[in-house]
Amino acid sequence: MKNVYQLKITIMDIEPPIWRRIMIPSNITFFKLHKIIQAAFGWQDYHLFAFEFDDCVVDIPDPEFDDMYQVPEKNAKRVKIDEYMIAGTCFSYQYDFGDNWEHEVIVEKITEAEEDEHYPACMDGERHRPPEDVGGTGGYESFLEAINDKHHEEYDAMLVWAEKDTGGRKFDPEYFYINEVNRALSKIK
Repeated sequence: MKNVYQLKITIMDIEPPIWRRIMIPSNITFFKLHKIIQAAFGWQDYHLFAFEFDDCVVDIPDPEFDDMYQVPEKNAKRVKIDEYMIAGTCFSYQYDFGDNWEHEVIVEKITEAEEDEHYPACMDGERHRPPEDVGGTGGYESFLEAINDKHHEEYDAMLVWAEKDTGGRKFDPEYFYINEVNRALSKIK
């Protein structure tokens, strides 16, 4: 029987925290883990990403950024996650090098896969992720300030702008619907 890894993934430097607890199958590449994280948070996957460990970085190598890291770079489409998934391990996942969304990833535990379960799966989480291209944590704070004050000069414009991330719903920073996340995860092959 295969193992599954339970991960807790939290977007850094935002309070209250935005996080997901997911179960992922063993023997997948870091590229697939990237796709899983994108689906779990609802990111739109149009920016660069990197998994950062003490001794290496796992990403999609780009000659334009060859000297970006002080440690060896490994290809996310070739490297399997298993040797890095040790209970208690913590590493980072960075998405969008402009907004710099850093996610802390903790390997909480390793268990055997259940026969009738689909993996990946979201077990729990809290809050909606920031809108894409909002300007990092500082931009997100300004965005929240605007949408939480009906008299703010950018109130309407910010809500309309954020609809690209919500499918037309009014942006609610507290929104988290586990069934929606699991539907997105079920589409990952």
